[in-house]
Amino acid sequence: MRILFSGTPAYGHLLPLLPLERAARLAGHTTTFLTHASLESVVAPAPVVGAGATLEVTLVEFHQRTGKDATTDMSPATAGEFFGGTRVDLGADEALAAARGFAPDLVVAETADFLGPLVASELGVEWVSHGVGIALEAPLAEAMRSTAAARAAERGITLTRPFASVDPWPACLQRDDWEPPADRIAIRPQAHESEAASQWRQPSFPRREHLPRVLVTLGTVIDDSEALVKIVASLAGQDVNVIVALPPSAEGETLPVEGDGVHVTGFVPMGLLLQGVDAVVSSGGAGTVLSVLGAGVPMVIWPLGLDKPLNAERTAALGAAEVIGAADEAGAAVTRVLGEPSYRAAAQGAAGHIAAMHPAEEVLSLLTGRRGP
Repeated sequence: MRILFSGTPAYGHLLPLLPLERAARLAGHTTTFLTHASLESVVAPAPVVGAGATLEVTLVEFHQRTGKDATTDMSPATAGEFFGGTRVDLGADEALAAARGFAPDLVVAETADFLGPLVASELGVEWVSHGVGIALEAPLAEAMRSTAAARAAERGITLTRPFASVDPWPACLQRDDWEPPADRIAIRPQAHESEAASQWRQPSFPRREHLPRVLVTLGTVIDDSEALVKIVASLAGQDVNVIVALPPSAEGETLPVEGDGVHVTGFVPMGLLLQGVDAVVSSGGAGTVLSVLGAGVPMVIWPLGLDKPLNAERTAALGAAEVIGAADEAGAAVTRVLGEPSYRAAAQGAAGHIAAMHPAEEVLSLLTGRRGP
């Protein structure tokens, strides 16, 4: 089978698709990603057929059209026009041409991507929706879909519906009023681990190895060295070792911090970073939250925009995280999280829920079994 995986060109939108893609590739299926070519290294060794603009170019184009900032505005109107409108406008022709060349038998599209559904609908191929975080509220999801459907109609294409919804977000982290859709298939999220040989080695902290280890990361999108420095400064008075992970955009850079208990690194897959970590300070991105909880590690979350406040709220409701409102609050919060066993117990409970979800190999079998004639 030829399976096309389609996603917005951003780490947080593509990494959740990798477990299913890898399972499909190892099972002998031919796979490729439909996204911008600049993200080729993120999904490697899976090949990429490039389509559309980069996320940065799309954001600029959207701002020029509407005067709005899609990185801070999560309203249905804004999200609908950004994902279902502007991104489709900038990538439809290229995506359709690339998909015709690849000739997929199945399309898997992440929740915010509508180039995949567009090409599936045009080619008469079934497609699957793949979540990347907490389930979208109905008004937001409908605004995105209706805008994309209107853009498809302009091209004479009727946007079809997915036959299944693959969901990596565990039920214990969903909203209290959430009802699972009938076509939902829960897939176990996995912390990202590059298939390529990694040069990363856990740092040593001479004469400090007995102290707890704290990972500090603001995710793959937020590039705020000042905030990271403030977080590290707040941790300086605590008896901990600190690993600071910079975002991909900061490649080759470092931070003006020093000390025997501080190690700064560039982008490293989360599956490697989490080894031996006792607590994580993060901005609450979906991928980070799922990776950390999957490892049974408690968190301190400083939510910085978009879906992050909700992710933080749900994680705190489980008792697995403490939420802070400023960078300089991180140190005291880490001390509380490390000192109170209930945080780790709650994180380990969440890890149990995540472990009970279907592994990617099972999901692949379920999807191929559900496909129509």
